[in-house]
Amino acid sequence: MPFLIDTHAHLDAEVYAGELQDVVKRALQDDIWIVTVGSDLASSRRAVEIAEMFPEGVFAAVGLHPLKVPADVSAQDKVLDLEGFRQLAQHPKVVALGETGLDFHDLALDAPGDPARPLAEKIKKNQINALGAFLQLSKEFRLPLLLHCREAHAEMLDLLETWDKTSAGFDARGIVHCFSGDWKDARRYFNLDFMISVTGLFANAGYQADLIRKVPLQRLAVESDCPYLTPDAWSSRRSEPSFIGRLAETLAGIHGESKAAVAAQTTENALKIFGRMKRLV
Repeated sequence: MPFLIDTHAHLDAEVYAGELQDVVKRALQDDIWIVTVGSDLASSRRAVEIAEMFPEGVFAAVGLHPLKVPADVSAQDKVLDLEGFRQLAQHPKVVALGETGLDFHDLALDAPGDPARPLAEKIKKNQINALGAFLQLSKEFRLPLLLHCREAHAEMLDLLETWDKTSAGFDARGIVHCFSGDWKDARRYFNLDFMISVTGLFANAGYQADLIRKVPLQRLAVESDCPYLTPDAWSSRRSEPSFIGRLAETLAGIHGESKAAVAAQTTENALKIFGRMKRLV
């Protein structure tokens, strides 16, 4: 069984060009398994290709990041290409759908007279429609979701709770990655049987220590979100999956547990979510 599972990495990033083998090798040598995550159809295909490069320990998730959902087409247009994602979802090394979700960070929705408001509303609607399509795929393929949510937790939770009540639920749940909500949001996700994941940057900088202390270890997953979010603020280094050992140490300190206990529990959590991966352990 792996010591840790990096539930959210972007190994297709250009910064790893020419060094991918070494980056993955460093993680695997530390018994860290990796889920490399797509953000559109092209990067999702690349994620699958990367997973295929390694006999064990590297897996893929396929999805459409909300910031890749444009305003000038509907979610049913070819930008979504559900058939393309449907084909990828059948690959044995694809363990999740994502990342997908909602991101309203840059949308001007406050002032009714703002000329940017109609465009922002259209983007918001298209993001919601795209997320709905991936909820359907989750049910179809019994695959969990890796959810991105920034400044849209109320809308995300309303959608998930409605879906839960009207569609007999998901066949698999998932993880809200790089969690940015508050304790009330977290409890609503837990009630829907989702987990949340945290990164080294937010944990080590103390941004989320109070929240993390409240979250049962049975509800936590760990991630690097590499090459972004290095464990140290303002670090000039890129992040790597091998860095999440330090995240486990930070979580251990916050929870008053040993690093080994935190690693064992978060790995058990990830395997509970990633059913296809669990069958290979």
